[in-house]
Amino acid sequence: MVKDSVEIMEQGACSGMAAVPIHYYDVDRMQEKTIESCQGDLTVICNVLADYADMLDELLQTDRERLGFCGALQYERMRDRCRKITADLQEKICYDRAAAIEKCRKRAGRKPKADAGIGEDALVLSARRRAQQKTEQQPAAEQSKTG
Repeated sequence: MVKDSVEIMEQGACSGMAAVPIHYYDVDRMQEKTIESCQGDLTVICNVLADYADMLDELLQTDRERLGFCGALQYERMRDRCRKITADLQEKICYDRAAAIEKCRKRAGRKPKADAGIGEDALVLSARRRAQQKTEQQPAAEQSKTG
């Protein structure tokens, strides 16, 4: 998912021309403030929060016992908060992350693979590629000897 978010970010790079005002209330100074950003930056923020929520979810699935009850609860709250912020942002800027990822995958002409090598060491991936190349080259060498 993170790679898909990076590809989406590269496609929608901000030109800085169309600024979107963001109003918020500064509790410490007790005053309303406004910052400006472009929609591309808001899309990036949305993607980053969604990716972070997915990573927290994966961490909770694999290391729940190690985290302990309080640690797991804290990460669950953070994950849920990130997902809520992402959903609110998507609604407000009329952005559909799932549709953008599918569009990106179609554009790249690939389907999601079950074994994409995410999280594996580079050495393991390299060995797997070399083994695959050798098996592809052996039938070609045998055909050239017989032919």
